[in-house]
Amino acid sequence: MVRNKMYYGACVYPELWSDEVMVKDYDLMQEIGMNLARMGEFTWSTFEPNPDEFDFSILERSLELTKERGIDVVICTPTPTPPIWMTHNHPERLHVDKNGTRMIHGSRQHICSNNAYFRERANIFVDKMMEVVKKYDHVIAVQLDNEFKCHVDQCFCENCKNLWHQWLEKKYETVSNLNEAWGTKVWSQEYRHFEQVVQPLPTPFLHNSALLFNYKRFHHEKLAEFIKEQVSVIKKHSDIPVTHNTGMFFDVDNEMMGQEMDFMSFDTYTPVEHYENFVLNQERWRYIRNDTRKTMLLETSTSYNGHLENYAVPHELGYVEAEAFTTFAAGTSAFTYWLFRGQRSGSEQPHGSVVSSWGDKTIGYESVMNVSQLIEKIEPLISESNVIEPKVAITYSDRARSYIDNEHGGVYNYKELMNAFHKLFLDLNIHRKLVPEGHDLNEVDVLFSLYMHNLSKDYLARATEFVENGGTWFVGPMSGGRTENHLWHTDNGLGELGELLDIKSSVQFYSKDGQMQGEALGMTSELNGLNTFVEVSQEASKGKVISDTANGQAFLVEKEIGKGKIVYLGAHVNKDLMKKLIKEHTRDHHITDILETSDEVVIFNRRGIDSNETQYWMVNLSKEDKTVQLKQSLVDKLNDKQLDKGQYTLKPYDYMVLA
Repeated sequence: MVRNKMYYGACVYPELWSDEVMVKDYDLMQEIGMNLARMGEFTWSTFEPNPDEFDFSILERSLELTKERGIDVVICTPTPTPPIWMTHNHPERLHVDKNGTRMIHGSRQHICSNNAYFRERANIFVDKMMEVVKKYDHVIAVQLDNEFKCHVDQCFCENCKNLWHQWLEKKYETVSNLNEAWGTKVWSQEYRHFEQVVQPLPTPFLHNSALLFNYKRFHHEKLAEFIKEQVSVIKKHSDIPVTHNTGMFFDVDNEMMGQEMDFMSFDTYTPVEHYENFVLNQERWRYIRNDTRKTMLLETSTSYNGHLENYAVPHELGYVEAEAFTTFAAGTSAFTYWLFRGQRSGSEQPHGSVVSSWGDKTIGYESVMNVSQLIEKIEPLISESNVIEPKVAITYSDRARSYIDNEHGGVYNYKELMNAFHKLFLDLNIHRKLVPEGHDLNEVDVLFSLYMHNLSKDYLARATEFVENGGTWFVGPMSGGRTENHLWHTDNGLGELGELLDIKSSVQFYSKDGQMQGEALGMTSELNGLNTFVEVSQEASKGKVISDTANGQAFLVEKEIGKGKIVYLGAHVNKDLMKKLIKEHTRDHHITDILETSDEVVIFNRRGIDSNETQYWMVNLSKEDKTVQLKQSLVDKLNDKQLDKGQYTLKPYDYMVLA
């Protein structure tokens, strides 16, 4: 049997400290029970102080020290922090933001990653670094860069402008095709040559939606191109898996990036007040690729995060252990702190760590030790079980986010919309996964697609086939109403989706303060938001408007196609009705016949590799006592005892494993 290995560790910075300090830190890591160190992401000037002057002695020394102590390593490419020699007297290489402001050397991500010289030097550096790294068999992964686009968004430099024009010509072939696809006759925005197409820099009012969307796609594709170049250099030397520590806030296409890597990793710093965001991270990144479920948490805090302009208070005692339990229960293979020794200089001196810059144990040290004990406790169960693949999938799409970034109406944020929707599944304890648009639907029974202004031809085709084969596709609100280039459809308001639903007409508008009311499933709900109301057959209409405006039109439609059905929700309904709709269409995926829990108790389903038993890994991610109601006798796996039917209490941040 292949055992699941659990990694526990921290980020280290041997370039900042003496050999004596690093020996002390590695000894302490070993004593704590840590078996993973991440290093290298900001070391460029140390390892290449001048062009083609390479000195990897500090890296080699750290690799030797970690190997001696049984500590595995994730090595990072230091491309987010190019040295001063790359940009001094070369302003054309620097990143330019959407206001036309050119960055200067300092902080990180200050260079344009599309610059040809930067790309060349990055590839040379990675090539030299891999000549060293490939000698060490305890390097378990190479992490590219660090948090792509954490601090910057699209670049507007002259080089990007030229590349933009080349990208457009390749995509549209003729400027006439571009004008037609974008609808540029509006406000006399037609172009005569690709070289005339502007970057979306400041303008008196708003840019064309197609221009905004395509400029985002251009940068997403150029970043994927940069990633592919680095991966190619790495793979020339070794088959060490390649990953990246992404995050929820960065303007990237994670699915596109993930196809160039072996697996995706992530960073998250989530306070208990937003525990659902921590869970969402665990349930999104492991599904970015179809061919692996591996993922690692490469940065979280021992106590609090912080920088020069942000002080934060420590987590309550117990929360970090609850985070660690959640991480491993959800199938993530590493729980890693940023950082081990606090930094004595720079901009992140106020950030929590395992030990301080002077070597004392920090306020988070007790939690660090408690997590070590937790790992020892759950490791036998984790190693001999796997996460049960959920059959309920929620599409989380960076492409969909791009449309809402451009058309937010002053009220919508994609991440907040998806967080709120995902939390309903946590409250209902429905086994779920968050998946990209390209997810393999063969392992899915119910697919939820919300807030997707555009449903691509590929996505529509795959979803339709999924329905024909017996799946349930729940789509909407705010889905299907725009073309690929962020224009309205001209055949019907929902394009191909409207054809599938056989809608006769549709209308879309924004409402608030209860001016719109609807009725469905025996419930009444306010319809507040950007809503689409349609006219369909009486049989297909399952929810109707009962207000004067749009009275009688449908906001909830069901249509059987082949062996399955499409459920279309055109309106934003209240939480109670949305929960009822979710429960109605996920009946086979409830566990309430076995157990029920209070809100804020999150459950992950695992299965024994040999025993084939179903395990319920549950954790209280709140500051209050919560209840667990057993409807049948179950075994407490951590304490090896039988629990009879009845109600049990989970203390704040406590956890159980039942089977």
